[in-house]
Amino acid sequence: MPSKSRRSRRQRRAAADTSGGSQAAASGGSTRSQRRSASRKARSNGNSNRLIIFSVAIIVVGLIGIGIFQVATGAGAASNFNFRVYQGEETLGDSNVNFAGLLGGGRPVVLNFWGGDCPPCRAEMPALQSVHDAHEDEMLLLGLDVGVFFGLGTRQSALALLDELDISYPAGGATNSTPMNNYVIDALPSTIFFGGDGEVFQRFSGAIREDQLESIVSAMLAES
Repeated sequence: MPSKSRRSRRQRRAAADTSGGSQAAASGGSTRSQRRSASRKARSNGNSNRLIIFSVAIIVVGLIGIGIFQVATGAGAASNFNFRVYQGEETLGDSNVNFAGLLGGGRPVVLNFWGGDCPPCRAEMPALQSVHDAHEDEMLLLGLDVGVFFGLGTRQSALALLDELDISYPAGGATNSTPMNNYVIDALPSTIFFGGDGEVFQRFSGAIREDQLESIVSAMLAES
């Protein structure tokens, strides 16, 4: 029969082994739990960051769509192109015109991109006509029809719109996509303002109101 002291030693070792195993299991369980928690947190943070980026992108696109980012200022070099004259040949000097020849010499130029089947273009044209009438002797306003390149009209629909709205300021049609590419025109209507020095004075994307147009033209004339 084992002695009482030997039984006692075996009991203490068994108790120690059981205690150590329990502590190790508890430690291992805690570590796995922490890892799972950290993993879930990382995935959550990643999803949150992607959601924030996506939301910001949607907001920016929406603001552009409603015109909050319409106006962009800053000087820049003008880019040349040729166009076919619809009306205003006596002002432009020929039936086929080189745009660079219209710039400089102290006279500001307003270049409006439009299309014959473009509703916002139609809406803004009376304002363009009004400002043209007020400043005809001080600046040149040119309507450039690019509707065919946007699926927003043809030469025939453009001429019909000019006649319907009784538009008299000079207008013509682009012969290729060069002016849209050079001036990064991705929506109609769009308007680019050139100062008397022939440099880009300001850009406006979207239908422009008469008061906005008048304000920009007045600022250009003041600097010319």
